[in-house]
Amino acid sequence: MLLALLAAAWYPALALEAAKTPSLEVVGTLFRVTMPDSRVLTSPDLIGAILDANDETGRVITLRIDAVTQDDPSNGNGDIWLHRFSTPDASAGGWREFCTPGPDGTMAGFPVAGTWTADGRHVRTSAGFTITCTSGAIGKCIRIGYKPWGDRKGGSLWDYHQACVRMVRADYGGDGVSHTRDGTTIDPSDRLGIQSPEPDPHGRSLEFEAAWGPDGAVCVRRTRIPELLSIGELVQRYPQLIGKTGPDCSEAVDALIWNRS
Repeated sequence: MLLALLAAAWYPALALEAAKTPSLEVVGTLFRVTMPDSRVLTSPDLIGAILDANDETGRVITLRIDAVTQDDPSNGNGDIWLHRFSTPDASAGGWREFCTPGPDGTMAGFPVAGTWTADGRHVRTSAGFTITCTSGAIGKCIRIGYKPWGDRKGGSLWDYHQACVRMVRADYGGDGVSHTRDGTTIDPSDRLGIQSPEPDPHGRSLEFEAAWGPDGAVCVRRTRIPELLSIGELVQRYPQLIGKTGPDCSEAVDALIWNRS
């Protein structure tokens, strides 16, 4: 990633040290920058910084950090930091908000270590990171408890986060193709008890949909939006799910996450 931290503007002496550049890593949801003089800056210190990064679709985007605050503690133990990002607005000039509101109305984003492949697989890398928003699948899964850097009951949550992203996107075949629409209600649960089934706040009756692992659906009782992908189309497109559809697919199937929709 290209880092444009405007270091010369903040620290004029650094402009004379062309061979020395800041190093950037992502820890949890915080940027961590080690300066040439060994000072360490994290996201709250970087307001006004401009950087190039990949978004969830893999596009390289230019972002400015406008604000950084801790997320609501109900979404974790204080280790999620919400960033207000803006991006250059070519049509109107100036800068515009980068993220759109998430399900709870929060309009923010944060970095996540690692890179994502075209087929939706999260890859551990020492330097790469992705910018997600509270409205994006990666960000939604982190805010409900599936933190890829975390652990639960002695086990890593990396695969749980990957399975959650597949579930949110209705990426049944694990090929990175989504089969859902924005605003569709889903109710996840998992074998660790991070999420448990809850009634739909709008009073609708939710039905079991599928069981999920890091590579996509383990089985599918019903597709989320049949007009986007029917069961017949599902098994035709994803032969690995032949014999794994219908009423036998339930919470009794061995998986990491299950969901209703």
